[in-house]
Amino acid sequence: MQHLESYQRPAFLKDHPPVMQRMILASTGSEEVYLAGTVLGRDAEGKLGPWTAASAGAEGVLVEDVTVPASGGMTADVYVHASVVAQELIFATGVSAADEQTALAALRAKGIFA
Repeated sequence: MQHLESYQRPAFLKDHPPVMQRMILASTGSEEVYLAGTVLGRDAEGKLGPWTAASAGAEGVLVEDVTVPASGGMTADVYVHASVVAQELIFATGVSAADEQTALAALRAKGIFA
């Protein structure tokens, strides 16, 4: 008997076909779990992690749940071109609504439309 896997599209994606790229998420020195839909950015040192108001720029949206070990970075798929539902994206703790709009504008410049 043949078994077919089913795929359920994440709730933050719209119908436009997305484009992914493999990127390395930086370790923070402790194990971190990032959920699919997390908005990613680079810090002043160029390390990739959840976007904050202090980030140098927004890079994309995390494709899948990822656990970054304390011992080092983790390779993950990141949407670099997509159409997303802004309300379903995940931002780091402490990011204000105004900062979210800044991140969405930066994502739009990269090719991610909300």
